[in-house]
Amino acid sequence: MCDCIFSYDKTAVGQRIRKRRMEMHLTREQMAEKLDKSMRMVGDLERGTVGMSIETLLTLCSVLKTTPNDLLLFDQTVNDSELAWALDALSNASEHVRTSAIEILRAYLRSV
Repeated sequence: MCDCIFSYDKTAVGQRIRKRRMEMHLTREQMAEKLDKSMRMVGDLERGTVGMSIETLLTLCSVLKTTPNDLLLFDQTVNDSELAWALDALSNASEHVRTSAIEILRAYLRSV
């Protein structure tokens, strides 16, 4: 079991990578060359059988003219119950926690 804070659906990410590569009319061979990776690695990424380093992710995003959010988080949406939970958690939090959370949210929203 992963003790990591963030995990992602490698299969879904791989499908988005493949879809974007095809939209850009790139072969696996061309993409592998641009990434300085093997064709096998590109295939493994597209099948979701391997993860990737941050460096590979950023290079991949540059090649595919997309963002890490679009590749990693594309399908994630916040529903009303999640939003209600977040608001409830903030309203019940200490002033310090609320202020910190809002600062983090503002910083994030400025960056996207």
